[in-house]
Amino acid sequence: LLGGLAIRLILNVNPVPNGNKVGKLALQTAIVLLGFTLGIDRLISVSADYGLIVTGYVLGTLGVGALLALALRGDRVEAGLLSSGTAICGGTAIATLAPLMDARPHQFAITTALVFLLNVVALFTFPYIGTLLDLSQETFGAWVALAIHDTSSVVATAAIYGDEAAEVATTVKLGRTLWLIPLAFAVSLVYRRGEAQLRVPMFVLLFVGAALLSSVLPLGATLLGALGTISKLLLVLALGMIGLEIHRDTLRQLSLTSVLFGVGLWLIAAPLSLVVIMLFGPG
Repeated sequence: LLGGLAIRLILNVNPVPNGNKVGKLALQTAIVLLGFTLGIDRLISVSADYGLIVTGYVLGTLGVGALLALALRGDRVEAGLLSSGTAICGGTAIATLAPLMDARPHQFAITTALVFLLNVVALFTFPYIGTLLDLSQETFGAWVALAIHDTSSVVATAAIYGDEAAEVATTVKLGRTLWLIPLAFAVSLVYRRGEAQLRVPMFVLLFVGAALLSSVLPLGATLLGALGTISKLLLVLALGMIGLEIHRDTLRQLSLTSVLFGVGLWLIAAPLSLVVIMLFGPG
């Protein structure tokens, strides 16, 4: 991730043609392969255990974001994009909602860059915090699934902590990502646009299908281990492609108000989500 960022800042050009598409495909494939190592029983169990907590996190973060936007009196569109990205799925939420909210190119670039930088901070700090607090694999996985913006950084951070943490994080995070569907529909109604489509991303369905298949067929420990390794390699590739997407002009456009809003909202949501998981989570 940092390597991709460094290369882009030094060269000021993305050396990988269609790097964004390559990274997206690598991430989605990595998640599907992780489904084989999870199993449908575990998937259902984790989803049921954390469904209510995910709902509370998403709605609570959106509510706090609305109040913080009023307090800071910043750009309304940027605040809306950052609130959605923090509550649901980072850059994916921003990319989905930006056209619905008539966001200008610099607003999209600013919010995406800020979310990316917060992902980098989380990737390096969360495993240390988890070790310091002696969090279990399940608790840490559930926490990063809520507190970190993008799916790639969620899975990568959890994988640093352990395989079980990665499995829990992926499952909880995908459940959180599905909240983008009703939110996009609501935003389209507010802005009176017809672009919002109620659809489940294909890779989420494939992830569930892989978990179901691994429970029905005896894949064997060797094959499951190989699939897990390939999944991690693809995740590394995806992070590198994400790093290549951030350029100098994007970083120059960061405004103080947007930084205060994005960082402030995250600093409220991240520790509170950990407290809720420790108090009410099954792990």
